Amino acid sequence: MDNIKYLILGAGISGLAFAYEKRDSDWLVLEKESHPGGLCQSFYAPGFVWDVAGHFFHFHSDKTKQFVKEMLEGVELCNVTKCAKIFYADRYMSAPFQYNIHQLPPDEFMQCLTDLYFATEPQGNVSFKEFVRQKFGRGISDKFLIPYNEKLYACDLDELERDSMGKFLPKLSFDMLMTFYRGQKGTTYNDFFLYPREGTMQLINSYMNRLDTSRIHLGEAAISIDTDNRTVHTEKGDYHYEHLVSTLPLNNFMRMARTGKPDLLHSNKILILNLGFDLPSRDKEVNWIYFPGDEVFYRVGFYNNIAPREKMSLYVEIGCRSDETIDIEKMLERTLVDLKRVRIVDEHRLESYHPVIVEPAYVHISQQGKAETDCVIKEMQSRNVHMVGRYARWEYSAIDDSIEQAQELSNII
Repeated sequence: MDNIKYLILGAGISGLAFAYEKRDSDWLVLEKESHPGGLCQSFYAPGFVWDVAGHFFHFHSDKTKQFVKEMLEGVELCNVTKCAKIFYADRYMSAPFQYNIHQLPPDEFMQCLTDLYFATEPQGNVSFKEFVRQKFGRGISDKFLIPYNEKLYACDLDELERDSMGKFLPKLSFDMLMTFYRGQKGTTYNDFFLYPREGTMQLINSYMNRLDTSRIHLGEAAISIDTDNRTVHTEKGDYHYEHLVSTLPLNNFMRMARTGKPDLLHSNKILILNLGFDLPSRDKEVNWIYFPGDEVFYRVGFYNNIAPREKMSLYVEIGCRSDETIDIEKMLERTLVDLKRVRIVDEHRLESYHPVIVEPAYVHISQQGKAETDCVIKEMQSRNVHMVGRYARWEYSAIDDSIEQAQELSNII
C-alpha cells in the first residue's frame, strides 16, 4: 500500500490547483478519466474551438486574476467586454433584464417598475421562487428570473432554498435602478473577462506543464473510501493518506465513503451542443443570449464573438432533469429549428458539432440538502478529508472560486 501525504481525487481545475500548491511536497492525483481537465476540457474541429460549456475567466479578486494570467503566460488571451442579450417576447433586449426593463413595452415596464418599488426584503425560510418574487417583485420575477432559472435548473423553483444562487443572484433595489437610470451604472462580476483563444483547456495544460505528471494517475478511479483507516481503494491498488482532498461530486463521495444521506442531494444535468456553421454570425457583438421562453435552450453563447473567428461557433445549453433520458439527435433537431425561429441562423449550414452531457450540472440547494452538506463536510474535516470545488462542496461557484479554495486549503493543511 502506497502512503501519500496529500491524496487528491480528481484532475479537474480544483484538483490540479491544489496539486500545484503542494508541488514540492508528497502528493498524488487519482483521475477516473483517461485525460485531465474535468469540465475545463476543450474540443477541436477544423475552424472551431469549443469547451464543455461557456467557461470564461471572470474574477472576484485581482490577486487571482494576476495568478491566472501568470499561469497562462505565452498563451494568447482575449480580453472581452461582455455583451449579453435576452430574447423576450420575440424581441432582443439588453441584459441584465432587471436593469433594462425600460426596453419592455410600456405596460410591462410600468408593472415591473411598480412591483419593484413595493418589493420587500424576504423574511424566513421561503423558497427560492418566493424569495425572488418578494425581493424583485412579480413583474421582473415572473417575466424573467423564474422562467429562465426553471429552464436552467430543470425544476420548480419552489424546491430550492432561498439562497440557492448565493453571490450570483442579481443585486437590485428601486434606488439602485433609479441610480442606473441617472447614468451611474454599476458593475457586475463578469463585465470583463479573459478567454484563451484556444479554449479553457489551456489553463489545464499550464498546470500540467508545471506538475510532475507521473504523480497524476489517469484512468484510475476511486472505488471505495475508508475514512477510519484513511485509505482509498481503486482497481489498481490501495492508497493510505494523511490528508484526502476530494473534488468529486459530494453525493458520489458519500456513497464511496458510506457516509451521510446522498439521496438528499439533488441536481440537474445539461446537454451542451457545440455547433459550428459555415457562415458568420449575424450579430457580431453578442457574447451570449438568455432565453426565458419556450425555446428548448436556456442560453446560447457565441465563441466566434469571444475569440474572434470567421464562422459562427455556438454553445447551446439545454437543462434536463437528472432522471431524464436525453435523445441527442432529437435535441439537435429541435435546437436547429429554434435557432432559426429566434433568428440566430438563416441560411447557415451546420458543418460540425460536438455534444456533451454534464451530470451533475447545477446543484439543487434545498434546506434538507444544505443541512446534510454542511454536516458531512464538517464531519469529514475532522477526519482530514477536505472538499474543494463546486461539486465537492455542492454549491454554485466558478473557476476562480475553485482556485481560491485550493489555495486557501493549502495554507491550512
